[in-house]
Amino acid sequence: MESEGELLKFLLKSPNSAKIQAIAEQLEIDHNFSFSKDKNELQGVWELRWSSSNSPFLKYSPFIDNLQILDPFNLNGLNLLKPKGIKSIIGTGILIRLNYINERKIGVKFTHAGVIGPKFGRNNINAMKEINNEQLGWLEITYLSNKLRICRGDKGTLFVLRKINSPILFKNFKEFIKIY
Repeated sequence: MESEGELLKFLLKSPNSAKIQAIAEQLEIDHNFSFSKDKNELQGVWELRWSSSNSPFLKYSPFIDNLQILDPFNLNGLNLLKPKGIKSIIGTGILIRLNYINERKIGVKFTHAGVIGPKFGRNNINAMKEINNEQLGWLEITYLSNKLRICRGDKGTLFVLRKINSPILFKNFKEFIKIY
């Protein structure tokens, strides 16, 4: 059986490897995720390292951080594309409201989208606009540890994300979300 360690190795050294999907699917088989017991592990900053999608926005890039910041305790999230190495909330973002569907699925509602600029004084310069046409979806968490999250979207996409230890970025997110 393939292990989480092997999957992490491929994600970091060969992010386009054909072996990633098979290892992720193997890890999904025996995992028993539940929101009520695993909510603490879900919170934080997650880097998308691989997906089965053909969309360029859902692929790994060595130049862009493709992040998902989740606060399941306050039911907030942010999908953020930003330049690598910057610890600020800067880039293109989509704000998310979360709701629990069941012990394995999170409902997502995309509420605002746009460009988030650098901080000027106390506030970020941003051009976030409310999304008028309701955009809904869900993610089923199929594997979760303190290093990896594997999930499947409502359109069948398989996502593999690596947890990033970035308390500064999470704190910046908590400050940013207050205005929405």
